[in-house]
Amino acid sequence: MAAPGASAPGVIAGDDGQRYRFAAPDLGGSAIRVGQAVDFVAEQGDARQVYAVPGAEPILAPSVAQLLSERDWLAFYFSPEGRIGRRDYWLFGFLVLLVVNLFLSILPLINMIGPVVILWCSLALAIKRCHDVNRSGWWNLIFLAPLPIALIGMVAGMTSGGTATGITLLIACALVEFALWIWFVVAVLARPGDAGPNRFGPPPVTETT
Repeated sequence: MAAPGASAPGVIAGDDGQRYRFAAPDLGGSAIRVGQAVDFVAEQGDARQVYAVPGAEPILAPSVAQLLSERDWLAFYFSPEGRIGRRDYWLFGFLVLLVVNLFLSILPLINMIGPVVILWCSLALAIKRCHDVNRSGWWNLIFLAPLPIALIGMVAGMTSGGTATGITLLIACALVEFALWIWFVVAVLARPGDAGPNRFGPPPVTETT
């Protein structure tokens, strides 16, 4: 159980796996502590008549550090299944892969396979970020949409008298690609994930925002 604040409702995790909101007026009886087992009446996603279960000890949630230490990092980077939150994506996904990519670029022996691994990990993380906002991972293919424009521009640029047309099409392709990236960052990568379970699974356990 999370206690209600001045501007936000409290939250109770039910035995059915759902989360129920409640406000201070819904509390009954003695004071209730965070993590304490409670009984309540469910009404359309809200918890009413919330009472502490006598003799029950508070259930302390594991710390973020503990959850991270128990995470399957191989699946985190390589598997496209499930969901990850935006904080985990940017902190443990984007930034880590950026540093690893810079490090691998100075090692000639693995300079060929390194970018392939980084590309797959980036795609797997982006797919799971799509899942967290209840979108299909196929949305990552949206960046291929301007490809026909670029191909037409390249062909036009190689023909006599078509240089200006080719350059115009390539510029248009770059602008469309940039607009798609802005949309993807705002609508997927920087957007908070669904608070509860969706068609791709339960919410990430280490994500708080």
